[in-house]
Amino acid sequence: MGNGMNNNSSDIVHPPQTARWLGLGWNLGNSLESYKNGRTDEIAWGNPKISRALLKKVKKVGFDTVRIPVSYLGRIGDAPDYRIEEAWLARIREVVDAALDAQLNVIINIHHDGNNDWTNGAWIDCTAEDQTQVREKFARVWEQIAKVFSEHDARLIFESMNEIHDGTYQRPEGENGNRCFANINALNQIFVDTVRASGGRNVERWLLVPGYNTNIGDTLRGFVLPKDSAENRLMLSVHFYDPFQYALEENFNTTQWGRNAQGNCGWGNEDYIDELFQKLEDTYIKNGIPVVLGEFGAINKNSDSYRRYYMEYVVKAAYDRGIPPMYWDNGYDGQFGMALLDRYTGEILHEDILLAMLRASSGTAYDMKQPMGNGDNTKEGTLP
Repeated sequence: MGNGMNNNSSDIVHPPQTARWLGLGWNLGNSLESYKNGRTDEIAWGNPKISRALLKKVKKVGFDTVRIPVSYLGRIGDAPDYRIEEAWLARIREVVDAALDAQLNVIINIHHDGNNDWTNGAWIDCTAEDQTQVREKFARVWEQIAKVFSEHDARLIFESMNEIHDGTYQRPEGENGNRCFANINALNQIFVDTVRASGGRNVERWLLVPGYNTNIGDTLRGFVLPKDSAENRLMLSVHFYDPFQYALEENFNTTQWGRNAQGNCGWGNEDYIDELFQKLEDTYIKNGIPVVLGEFGAINKNSDSYRRYYMEYVVKAAYDRGIPPMYWDNGYDGQFGMALLDRYTGEILHEDILLAMLRASSGTAYDMKQPMGNGDNTKEGTLP
């Protein structure tokens, strides 16, 4: 199963093709970006070491792309070289090569180095008035990453950074907000310039750049597309976890989602998703800028019928507008977990959800089934 297309980069120019190329994606979350005591550790957050068997399984069950979050906390040396530990770069390359061998497209980024967890060594700070050190370090780190992968083919995509914000999840306002918008845009430009200057296949590699906090609304407010020496090789990265009360809040106050759900939180339903994703299509895709939904998902609240419906709706709303969606899988399937695959056995944990996502990313028109909103998670109806 899957929706992949020819991986020759010359075939991948127009934004509507991006969804067909990248298809349905899966995040290898809580592995190469996990850390302990300020240092990245692949197994620190409870997942096993990444195996070739797992990546082959990811492809076999229907995913076309794997996004591999990577952090460098505790692995970067001092100024001015900011040298990354060779063993860590080698491990990243090993995982990337295994994913490519499994016939997956691959996205790698710099992940928790900018999550504002300063006690663990985060250093990408968009609030600092003096950005000299941040920008120099950012350039040196991407220079090294780009060199390692300079001859990898077009199936490998670089993403500059992840969810950079001011230390809060509030809407950025005033002088501080403007500073963060400007600094994130500047870092994206440094990223593009650095990768292009590294030569090899990086001269025309697809690059993925986010706006503030990778938030759709804030991106629409303050994102500026970097200038690029390559033509039609930049994509915009956004994430979606709305409404927070349903998708991520770790309690059982909101366990149902959709316009017919009982006890929903009153916002973020189907019309909200349609409107927000339509703005992405109108603002970017129709103007030649591909958009990737780099993360989305909902935690396990023991209501799989609603969770299935939420995931299916998000995937279809994105894919129908030419936006390839990448599900966030953290490897944990207990209460409030997000795993779809068992990292140890490769077992599919929520087959109904996976099949719904594959159906939604097929490009086929159909009537989507939804829970009736009466508390019975097994009874489904049809959307009008």
